[in-house]
Amino acid sequence: MRTSSSRSIAALAAAVAAGITGIAAAAPEGPTQVTVEPAPTLTAGATAPFDAAGVKAIRRGKPIPAGYVLIGQRITIKRGAVPAGATLFFKCPDGKRLKTLDTSGTAGGTAYYEYRNHRQTYISSFSNFDATGTLYAVCR
Repeated sequence: MRTSSSRSIAALAAAVAAGITGIAAAAPEGPTQVTVEPAPTLTAGATAPFDAAGVKAIRRGKPIPAGYVLIGQRITIKRGAVPAGATLFFKCPDGKRLKTLDTSGTAGGTAYYEYRNHRQTYISSFSNFDATGTLYAVCR
């Protein structure tokens, strides 16, 4: 019985080692590449790309109402061996104030302090996987 247990333990150890090797082989290699580009600003009459949280006037597929401006930045993250991200700066034009932030795509962002009703803010974008999207500041 001892021989059978030893074989079972050896087989289990080999399976675990093979699994760990498989996981290591699947891990991304090389540097993480992060690209941030300006996206077209969406103004009144353009089609809203999302339902803006906390702003009932901005609804996916509907025209953006007068007085609103959506400032966008396109983010592309190609995940390498070490995850990385970017910090984005948004500033509302013409004395407008930030009402909310939202995204279209798989890349998004996180605000680390209150931005609502401020003119400008910094947002961090980070992903553990390949991601592409446009982060918008909704200004009014």
